[in-house]
Amino acid sequence: MQYAEFPPFPSLAATIECLWTLSGSAATLGPATQPVLPDGRPELILHFGDVFERVHADGRVERQPALIFAGQLRSQLLLKPTGVIRVLGVRFHPFGAAAVIRTPLNELAGMTIGVDSLAPPLSRALAEVRTSGIDLNEAVTCVQRVLTRWIDPDHIDERVRAAVQIIGRSRGRVGIDNLAVRASMTRRHLERRFLATVGVTPKRLARIARFQHALRILENPDEARGAKTALTCGYADQAHFIRDFRELAGCPPGEHMIRQGELTGVFSGHQ
Repeated sequence: MQYAEFPPFPSLAATIECLWTLSGSAATLGPATQPVLPDGRPELILHFGDVFERVHADGRVERQPALIFAGQLRSQLLLKPTGVIRVLGVRFHPFGAAAVIRTPLNELAGMTIGVDSLAPPLSRALAEVRTSGIDLNEAVTCVQRVLTRWIDPDHIDERVRAAVQIIGRSRGRVGIDNLAVRASMTRRHLERRFLATVGVTPKRLARIARFQHALRILENPDEARGAKTALTCGYADQAHFIRDFRELAGCPPGEHMIRQGELTGVFSGHQ
């Protein structure tokens, strides 16, 4: 598998965290189904190769569109590559997708939906890039040129941006009442703005940030384990840590370290 990240154009950096490409073959992956975990960042996904399948918790298998908007994940997402893997992703800042997608982001949480059902003109412009025959590196530039025409910075709520940055810097260890005061909003207003423009509440985003911090510690063999990880990341105790981890990852921490797939880190920016 070959994975690469690219910084966005300076004009897009306030909205987009990075672009990334992934190429390879389903035959080179370990488990047939690959878990992708919540990281607080919506994404646009363009498949230049064979599309993936999404395996739902009830066992239902859904063939994914070639152009996808992936909303905020509430829990693990199971994906199954089907052949040639040639993927380009646009990873937004937690608040960034609101500059492109006009649908309230909470209505898209947990969904992987075709861009054509959200923004048909944008979908057509991206489809032209996808079917042009260019390589992935060239496509990174072309996709950004398309997005430059579609991103509207006026749809970014600067108070939400500031609150998201506080959550990120604290790795989720911030009280929501305190966060609202620092964002100059009431708690209820902050929650409403987060739901519309981030897709989850500030409390949920803080939980995801804390969970991601724990993941990074667990994936580093030189770091703490067990109760020390829970304490380092701000959980009340190890039971709280395991309960939160199980809800977001679909399994306890120890099992995650055994079963994690090749795509787990890719779609969470851990590579």
